[in-house]
Amino acid sequence: MKGKKKALSLVLAGMMLFVTACGGGANTDGTGKDGKPAAGNGGEQIYNSLLDNEPTTLDAQKGSDMYGNKIINNITEPLLRMAEKEDGSNEVVPAAAESYEVSEDGLTYTFKLRDGMKWEDGQPLTAKDYEYGIKRAADPATGAEAAFLLAPIKNFNAINSGKSDIPLDELGVKAVDEKTLEVTLESPAVYFITLVPFRVMLPARQDLVDKYGEQYGSEADTVLSCGPFKLTDWTHNSRLTLEKNEDYWDAENVALQTVNLPIMTDTNTIMNSFQVGEVDAVRTNIPEWVEKFSGIENVKSKPVSLPAVDYLAVNHKDKLLSNDKIRAAINLAIDREGIAALISKDFNPPAQGWVPQSIQLDGKEFRKEAGDSYKDLKEANKDVKALFIEGMKELGLGEDPSTVDLTIIYTNSPIVKSTNEFIQQNLNTKLGVNVKLETMEWPILNGRVQKGDYQLAYLAWTADYNDPSAMLSLFTSNAGAVNTGWASEEYDKLIADAAGEKDSAKAFDLYKQADKMLVDQSVIVPLIGASTNSYYYDYVKGVTFSDFTTTGFKTIDTSARP
Repeated sequence: MKGKKKALSLVLAGMMLFVTACGGGANTDGTGKDGKPAAGNGGEQIYNSLLDNEPTTLDAQKGSDMYGNKIINNITEPLLRMAEKEDGSNEVVPAAAESYEVSEDGLTYTFKLRDGMKWEDGQPLTAKDYEYGIKRAADPATGAEAAFLLAPIKNFNAINSGKSDIPLDELGVKAVDEKTLEVTLESPAVYFITLVPFRVMLPARQDLVDKYGEQYGSEADTVLSCGPFKLTDWTHNSRLTLEKNEDYWDAENVALQTVNLPIMTDTNTIMNSFQVGEVDAVRTNIPEWVEKFSGIENVKSKPVSLPAVDYLAVNHKDKLLSNDKIRAAINLAIDREGIAALISKDFNPPAQGWVPQSIQLDGKEFRKEAGDSYKDLKEANKDVKALFIEGMKELGLGEDPSTVDLTIIYTNSPIVKSTNEFIQQNLNTKLGVNVKLETMEWPILNGRVQKGDYQLAYLAWTADYNDPSAMLSLFTSNAGAVNTGWASEEYDKLIADAAGEKDSAKAFDLYKQADKMLVDQSVIVPLIGASTNSYYYDYVKGVTFSDFTTTGFKTIDTSARP
């Protein structure tokens, strides 16, 4: 393969603070679906994974949450996948595209698709399906939450903004023939190849989208597989089941026959299920469970630093939160060190900006190099309550913070609940405001945020690839993944200039300015980074640990299950 390759990432997280499930439930008697053996010894291989929330959609172009992405990543074949090497680093590997070439000027990527690929119903998988899928993601009418990831592609920003006369057909994506896809960039972007494995670059069938309309991706029978697994069941708010796709081009290297994905939202239920062997793998850094799992003889573990951050989304269209001093006071009143100590016993680092740890630029960790983006804001505002009152007066709300009501919405996880109660106490004690907490299911919360029907929302985000732009491009004007109502031409220019900058030192400086702008203007309120431990039974082989991989369940083998 030709082309520069960089390590990359995963998806957008919904919001499970310190527990992430990478395994799931099975039957307690050791059997799997229909009473068949749950693993090797002559039986079909089964992996018991789980989802800790209901996916909002399995429409690859529209959604952005980690729950749907976990399914989409296994039933849809990207042009390239991001694999984990033995040393823990990542590399781009062939998938639907058996090879690709990059032009000398770095603007044109040509992908050559392999022979004999097809959809679940037998129709050929062609370059035209990828062209349609990418253009559908870029089309503002689609409302793709992660469309901003396509920003490097020629004419994307103009088309996706909906303010240009440039037609969708002029997006820099073209199926030259059935097996050749050509992608043209607006300007060189050294990280572009690391975007290719992700959902906004996935194929779609226009006939299915036209047939099902708004229902596309909402049920198991409204999506078709072209990946290593097929979705055979989706019982909403209960479970999903994947079965091996025998027509997959690389089926001989897929060991699993069945993947069970019950939906478990309660942390203790998840952890107990793993402890008794109903779940094959989980992630957690909750001290009591770390201690318990460390004592199980046939359980292996590995510490994992996640490219993720928990944060409060801020609705800048809200009257109160439209004021920069109000936002800054809220931002500074929250004790991030206290959250780290109270909730994770300092296992998870307090946020020092929007870009979390483990994100790199030219081999160097951005956060370590950039330092604490809060430094200047903290030094300039020692009295946060006085700052809040100044904002109130500017809004004509008087000088008594106790007359102010503020609502935080969040998902119904016990750990997230405890964190928000801690934040509630911080804001009440330091600012004197009345803070109301409102809990709801993830799909409802996500819908509220996208509609702008909130003040503050507790969310989490996991980087989509290993570059600062994976986090920072989220708040450019054309990004639609999180509706804050904030936009800045200056910020847009910083991100665009950094993305096209070949000098990594200059790119770093531009990204650092952007990270600091998000903090200085309290565009969002970063809270805490993410580190965890992966636990898995020793019969599970082929587990990946990096959140930058996209191999899904394809590499897992459970033939050694006793």
